[in-house]
Amino acid sequence: MPASKKELALASLVFLAIPLFCEATLRLAHYSAPPKLYTPDLGRGWKLRAGVAGWNSGETRQYVRINSHGFRDVERDYQKPPNTVRIAVLGNSWTEALQVPHQKTFCTVLEQKLAASGCFSGKRIEVLNFGVAGYSTAQELLTLQQEVWKYNPDVILVALYPARDIANNVRELNNAVNPEQSPYFVYRGDKLVLDDSYRTLAVMQPRQIALEQVRDTLNEHVRVLQAIDALQQAGRIQLAMAAMKEKAEKAGVDNLEFSIYAPPSDAAMEQGWRVTEGLLRLLRDEVKSHRAEFRLVLLPTRPQVLPDPQKQQALLQKLQLKDFSYAEERLRKFCEREDISVIELAPALAAYATENHVYLNGFNPSNIGTGHWNETGHRVAGEAIAAALCSKAITEARASVAQ
Repeated sequence: MPASKKELALASLVFLAIPLFCEATLRLAHYSAPPKLYTPDLGRGWKLRAGVAGWNSGETRQYVRINSHGFRDVERDYQKPPNTVRIAVLGNSWTEALQVPHQKTFCTVLEQKLAASGCFSGKRIEVLNFGVAGYSTAQELLTLQQEVWKYNPDVILVALYPARDIANNVRELNNAVNPEQSPYFVYRGDKLVLDDSYRTLAVMQPRQIALEQVRDTLNEHVRVLQAIDALQQAGRIQLAMAAMKEKAEKAGVDNLEFSIYAPPSDAAMEQGWRVTEGLLRLLRDEVKSHRAEFRLVLLPTRPQVLPDPQKQQALLQKLQLKDFSYAEERLRKFCEREDISVIELAPALAAYATENHVYLNGFNPSNIGTGHWNETGHRVAGEAIAAALCSKAITEARASVAQ
């Protein structure tokens, strides 16, 4: 029996009333989901959404603001001010640093310490943060080519976190939330070339990106959409964690990050190393072609900076290792051969953690020693990088005077 007009009208009202009721309930409960920080990008896979601001929940609850150019930094003009040294920092979530206030990130600490030191002949110092969570070395190279040169930087720092970056440079091991959405570089013969097959994904099509931007704008005003998006994001993270566990099991380790403490035991990890080293050469040549200076900053892994020697020894015994230094030693020797300057942070951060009996990673009992850097970790890292850059600047200045 066909429905009457009254029944259809009633059904329509119910369908309209349910989302309106949910919206009103969420507003009365003062519900507000964390801002959606990332959006698909044809050039790099994904990027931070320009101009977004809000309280982000993760390891900590922090107010996050993304500048108008799409980076977690203060506003920067493309035009470099006179008498200024610009330092651009490329990296992943360790550089983006959503876990601490912007003024406490190692990039800000670095800028403050260099400005106070006067080791750049009294010039004004700007340290620009180009870190984006989940980025691989490949995406950092693309960011350099597509965005960073617009700012005319003098020094390029690539903050490499070996425990993630090496694996993330190959599709089989990438731990990002959306590994298929990531660009990769692959070897064809002896040449490293961009694999941009990610651009064929439905989510990467211009029409879909435009629709996503409209939806993101609506999300900022509609609580129901925020709640749905938060649930979807939680699901994606759970799937990514499950995939990470599966990849670790295939590699024969409890945690995929542990695979960098010994020579690679499978073809995928060996390929990760080969591609990473090739990308570092491309970065070196790219920076040299723009007459800027290149520094590779090696970030320590979490076990390297544990303040408790007993916990370190227990993990070493479990992994049947002598120490945690394989990645640093391999990268150091590679950089010596390839004429790449390296700043190693593990010695300074490990010494500080041990001497002061403090954890540089984590924020509460549930993640202490296992999360990203806390404010102390960022401060010590920023100070260590500043000391290394100042030392080199002073040495070069003395050499110039001697000539």
